[in-house]
Amino acid sequence: MSFRGEQVIKGTTYVFEAIAQWDAEKQQSRQKRIYIGKKDPVTGAFLLNKKYYELYGEDADTTNFQTSSVMKSVDFGNIYLMDHASSACGLKQVLMETFPDCWEDILVCAMYSCSENEALYLCEDWAHNSRVPSAPSSQDISRLLKELDEDRRMLFYKKWAQLRGEKEYLALDISSVSSWSELINYVEYGYNRDHEDLPQVNLAMLFGVDSRLPVFARIYPGSIKDVSTLAGMVAFLDQLQLKQMHFVMDKGFYSAKGVGVLLEKYIKFAIGLPFSTGMAKEAVRENTEAIASPANAIEVDGHIYYAAVKKLTINRRRTYLHIYYDRERAAKEHDRLMHKVIRIENGLVDGTVRMDSTEAQKYFSFQKNREGTYNIHRKEDFIREQLELTGYFVILTNDSKDPEYILNIYRTKDVVEKSFDNIKNELDLERLRIHSDKAMEGRIFIGFISLIITSYIRKIMEDKNLYSSYSLSKLYSELKKLRLIQFKNGKQVLTELTSNHKAIFKAFNMKVPVPSSL
Repeated sequence: MSFRGEQVIKGTTYVFEAIAQWDAEKQQSRQKRIYIGKKDPVTGAFLLNKKYYELYGEDADTTNFQTSSVMKSVDFGNIYLMDHASSACGLKQVLMETFPDCWEDILVCAMYSCSENEALYLCEDWAHNSRVPSAPSSQDISRLLKELDEDRRMLFYKKWAQLRGEKEYLALDISSVSSWSELINYVEYGYNRDHEDLPQVNLAMLFGVDSRLPVFARIYPGSIKDVSTLAGMVAFLDQLQLKQMHFVMDKGFYSAKGVGVLLEKYIKFAIGLPFSTGMAKEAVRENTEAIASPANAIEVDGHIYYAAVKKLTINRRRTYLHIYYDRERAAKEHDRLMHKVIRIENGLVDGTVRMDSTEAQKYFSFQKNREGTYNIHRKEDFIREQLELTGYFVILTNDSKDPEYILNIYRTKDVVEKSFDNIKNELDLERLRIHSDKAMEGRIFIGFISLIITSYIRKIMEDKNLYSSYSLSKLYSELKKLRLIQFKNGKQVLTELTSNHKAIFKAFNMKVPVPSSL
């Protein structure tokens, strides 16, 4: 909504266009004034300024300047950034090729998910107030989610994976997404990584470690474990025709069978080895004395580790077992374990911990005496064995015997963990609010597209040190201040570009927008 008004400043009457716009940061409507001229103090005639002609053109009619010709004002800066991100990483082109009939609606829904933390059915109102190519209604969105079927999604993933086919590691992780719906076949109870007592689906995703962009996503029933997901993902990757495959995974994905599949297909990997395996325990015990030698010290991100390497042959394939020791971590884990043992012991004495509890049985043995009470004994051999493992971690790989290189690769799996936080918390997938398998798969696909855009923006923010000034939400809020005013005569003009806007566009290597280019 807009209107034309007058303001007297030091005796001079100025004429302005007043345009209402929403301030996302302060959560209130603000007024943007554009001064278009002033009145002659003697005749009262309207004296035009440069801004007037920028708004209305050289041939504008000035006889009835009290009638507003502003049609509406829409969000521009945040849309301009997201559109640039989708083009720069190649996403927009792949969407156009894969979904020629609905790519604009997909992109608008994805941009909405990036920019707003609201349910997807509210996208239409947001789109009407943003410079986007379409404004899908809630009915349009429901139909779109169901039309994004398996064949079309796989075609997209195949084209996208081939485009993103850099020779880089792919980080694999799985996360739980909870749902209240009883109508989705995938929704089952299982191990929930957010410790919620809700049925769930499991979302497995591959990320490029260097590009920081998601490559592929797949939904699994909520009861499926991580180790089973690995074999399933490898099967799907055959369809994507990725020729340079590298996996980095935490120890939850380890299984002898899974490693065998990777070795058989000559897929490079680096996977954490849990201490529940004899291989990891034996490797640590063999190197306990030698590993702390100054000759084995390495530095990664300013932190000192001690490393040893053991060559292995698994399924007739060469592999390396990297054993790492972190002294600082060892001290913290040692104290943490003993604090835990003492806390459980005190609880057993005062009755706040039951003897048949899992933790009590793990660390203590009990002997009934003549009085009918129990003597409590620490399982010293077991506790000592746990203490001997503190500060150690083991990585199995078929890639390199260089411990510094492998540790750097393994640490990058944190990219995936952070990205899952983004997709669930920032992209409105923390709760699935849909009630069919097709709609759920379509909704997660929209979330995947959103995550590509968000991941690209986050990487540039990190590379250009923008996080020192902005969070992602504050970056969007800052850019929303740059609005596009649309006039009835078809002319468009931007509100004033601030130094912050220009700095942000420069960081992203974007052209500074001007009205004539819009």
